[in-house]
Amino acid sequence: MILSLETSTSVCSLALHQEGLCLAEQVYNLPKSHATLMPEVIRQLLDNLNVERSALEAIAISDGPGSYTGLRIGTATGKGLCSALEIPLISINSLDIMIEEIRPIVADISYIAPMIDARRMEVYMKLIDKKGSELKDTRAVILTPDLFDNYIEYPILLVGDGARKCEGFIDHPHLKIAPDIYPRAQCMGILAFQKFKKGSFENLQDFEPNYLKEFHTMPSKNPLGNL
Repeated sequence: MILSLETSTSVCSLALHQEGLCLAEQVYNLPKSHATLMPEVIRQLLDNLNVERSALEAIAISDGPGSYTGLRIGTATGKGLCSALEIPLISINSLDIMIEEIRPIVADISYIAPMIDARRMEVYMKLIDKKGSELKDTRAVILTPDLFDNYIEYPILLVGDGARKCEGFIDHPHLKIAPDIYPRAQCMGILAFQKFKKGSFENLQDFEPNYLKEFHTMPSKNPLGNL
């Protein structure tokens, strides 16, 4: 069994998975409550399923990008559990979690861009095609009206709270926006299980989330560049 902790946004969620199947999830949309909620919610989740902590085989956490405070709390909690239980730590990209949630229910979309709000007109994002191939990796981007000009002929779906900034701002004839999608622990199961089977674990001493704090420079006119 793998316990998944998702804390990269203001929404805090936890889920228990067995071989990628979600057994239960708890979600709390209460900003700045991650630190106080986490210990008790973990206890409740395991108690409700009558699962002992000793039954856990790994802890999966979101490794960013996202809220600095949220990621720090999730990482500290995950590391503490792994150290106490002597089990491995698995990290999952926050944007990949959003893709896992939305991809099964979109059929007529050529490209998907998950977005997490950063600051002002800045978002954390990546871009994939409908087959799941990564066209642009995780990065911080300052939004401009021509951001998706290279994909002007194709339907593109923006998901996440960062996508809300694009409404009426991004100039694209086939743009669709789903702003109420956020990373959820429930959607970490398959991704975490795949890493578990491969033995793709983090070093408890050295691991730090991907805060993307190094991004401070101004982008070019089109931050995605020419493909």
